[in-house]
Amino acid sequence: MNRRQLTVALALASACIFVASCSRGTHPPAAADALDGVLLSPAEINSAMGATGITVNGTSTAMSDDSANIPDKDCRFIDPPPETSVYDGSGWTAVHSQHLREPVDDFDHEVWQAVVSFPSANDAGHFFAASVQRWPACSNRQYHYIDPGKPDVVFTVGPIVKIGDTLSTTREGGEGSACERALTVSDNIAIDVAACPNNPGNTAVNIAHQIAAKVAKL
Repeated sequence: MNRRQLTVALALASACIFVASCSRGTHPPAAADALDGVLLSPAEINSAMGATGITVNGTSTAMSDDSANIPDKDCRFIDPPPETSVYDGSGWTAVHSQHLREPVDDFDHEVWQAVVSFPSANDAGHFFAASVQRWPACSNRQYHYIDPGKPDVVFTVGPIVKIGDTLSTTREGGEGSACERALTVSDNIAIDVAACPNNPGNTAVNIAHQIAAKVAKL
């Protein structure tokens, strides 16, 4: 390659780096108004839960706050997501969540699916890394849910499992069935799921991964 050819090649390479589009391109953060579209549909939730009658019971664009009911701050992340005290100080910008179950009083399955956006993938990654450090403080032990005027509900938390970019654990106790919790991130979105079938298995993890796959396509 002569000097002129080398100069042209370097100029093209510089331009390529500047626009970040020659080989891998860029993936802008998912917009907050796209959050609703990445949650699983009732049909997809039914498939994941091995059920047929699950429907949406409620939606929210705000965090919940059960901190007064769970004095043990190390275990607040176990409560169905998204919990205000868990995300405080993380820099999150928007949230969309759904609660799903059979539309009867004596239901068999229950799911909370939440997606929380951050300004960047780096910010979401920092939240996940902080969760990796936080979750083990509630591993393999009990905590109390306090409802004034009623007996405490005691929950037992299983081991904290981290496989790749996903955290998970189980919770048993109260009057409900065992539940699984899962947390993962995709781009600038944290995906926070609680699933309560009769046998949790990897149900919440499976739901979280399906949502993550939708986020990756935005």
